[in-house]
Amino acid sequence: MHIEVLSVTIRNGLNALIAPKEIGVKTVEDYAKYHRYGLLYVYGNYSEISTDVKEEFDVNRVFTIYQLLSILKEFYHDVMFIEHDKMLFEDFGNVDVTAMLENLYIALKNAARGKVVIYYSTKSDYAFDYIAKKADRFIYFEKEPNGYFIVDSSFYPEVNYRKLYHRFIPKSQTTLRCF
Repeated sequence: MHIEVLSVTIRNGLNALIAPKEIGVKTVEDYAKYHRYGLLYVYGNYSEISTDVKEEFDVNRVFTIYQLLSILKEFYHDVMFIEHDKMLFEDFGNVDVTAMLENLYIALKNAARGKVVIYYSTKSDYAFDYIAKKADRFIYFEKEPNGYFIVDSSFYPEVNYRKLYHRFIPKSQTTLRCF
């Protein structure tokens, strides 16, 4: 099981993905369009990409971190795409946020056994970074004037932000004219 996005192959395991909105849309659309296996799309209080996706897939909306943990426990699809919502990690009261993030990471890791789990965000924050640092793979897309700058941790045995593979993928191939 895998997903292809701009020459990056996303495989089984917990994958943290930071990318512009159009890459998130392309990831969900490509999988839903070309694979017959189920895709579960999970988002929180709001979604930046769900209205732009034109394919069919299952959707769950969560309003609390506890609902997300419950969905992860009952996950039966082959692929889960979770759109990060920083509002889920606010206002815990007396609960330690780091302990809650560790519980979420463990649940994500368990759900990713033999399946593809993509934890997606358009931008970084404390909660997303916590999950990304422990994920099996971290992928970062940044839009450039003529393409995308991609950082991928899959070429190293451990996810370490200081040791990441990066490359530039142009939007289209350019050729030189002959005279």
